[in-house]
Formats: sequence, structure tokens, C-alpha cells
Amino acid sequence: MKFSYCFALVILLAACDSKRPDMIEKDTNASVPAKTAATAYIQLHTDTLQYLHFEGNFDYWYGMFINAKKDSVLLVTTDQIPAKFRNKLVEVKWFADSLSEAGEGETKYAGKRLKAIKQVSGNPFAAPVSEEQVITDIKALPEVQANAEQIGIAERPTDEKEYYLVETGTRDEDHFSRLYMFRVYVYPKYQIRFYDGSADTELSLDAWRKNKP
Repeated sequence: MKFSYCFALVILLAACDSKRPDMIEKDTNASVPAKTAATAYIQLHTDTLQYLHFEGNFDYWYGMFINAKKDSVLLVTTDQIPAKFRNKLVEVKWFADSLSEAGEGETKYAGKRLKAIKQVSGNPFAAPVSEEQVITDIKALPEVQANAEQIGIAERPTDEKEYYLVETGTRDEDHFSRLYMFRVYVYPKYQIRFYDGSADTELSLDAWRKNKP
């Protein structure tokens, strides 16, 4: 009788020991989702910036901004930033991201990726170039002063282009004779370039003056 009791006790303990690893495995699996959620967490940053310019000519699309100290801020974006935000104060939400530089070796580097943007009230950190300044600068060109009677803006910057197209010419009663056309780029660098509408080409002012007949 005593032997039967001891044998039953050994069987019971063995059964309990065999279940213990399953219980530990279940607890271990339960902690995995919490760890995964923590790893996937993205920290969003919020800044107030002035939007200047959209740049779509590199491996990534960029929005170019300045902060209150007038330091440049570049944010990677997957969508073209609407022109209506240009020279306005905006609130941006962004997060740190790992970017790749195309080419052999594919270099990795840290960047900032735009998550959201909206306009906010307030004065711009830097005064934008006005249309009056564009007209004044074209008027100041010696060739325009000597030959043109009328100057006007034919096209303004849009989402697709970053320049003013300025026409100069003479007017005889109701007839306008075009003389010179210029593209005035505001971003990323302010510059005036001669534009040949018939060939759809442009030249720097120096190159244009050298090639003039």
C-alpha cells in the first residue's frame, strides 16, 4: 500500500514538471507584441518654419524651409508641397528617418521626413522677393533701359516652376512688340537669366551679352 502511494506521487510530480515548460513558453510569447509595439514607435517632432521652395531634382524630393534663426531646414517629402504655402509660416510634423544615397555601396545617412504640414498665422521669418523688386531689377538692366518702353510679368511661379517670366518691349498704339524676355528665379538662389522663347532656352546674363550680335 505504501509502495502504491509513493508510485502515484512520483507520477503526479512528473506530470506537473512536464507542463511547466508550456506555461513558460506561453508567458514568453505574451510579451512579444509589447516589445514589437515599442520598437515600431515613431517619435514625431513639431516645428514652426517658413516654407521657401520645393526641390524635386535629387534622389529624394525635398521641401526647403528656414527656421526663426533663418537656418535652412530640409525635409524629405513623398508629395509635392503646394505653392500656396510658399513664403508662409507653417507648422510641420516630421520624424527622423534613414535615407539611402543611390550608387555603388548605397550610403546610408540620417534625414528628416515630413509627416504633415499646415499654415499658421504670423509674419514670415524672411521677407519674400516682391514682384515690384523683380520689375525694378529688370528695369535696371542697361539693355532694357536703352531699348524697352514697357515691362510686364507674363508668368508667375507655380508648383511646376520657380521663376517669373518677364517680357520687355515697345508699344505702338495698340501693338506690343516684344524685345527681350527674362526668367527671374527666386529660389533656391535669386538670379536673372535671359530667355529665348523661340528655342525655349535660357542663358546667364553674361553669356547672353557675349553672344549678342
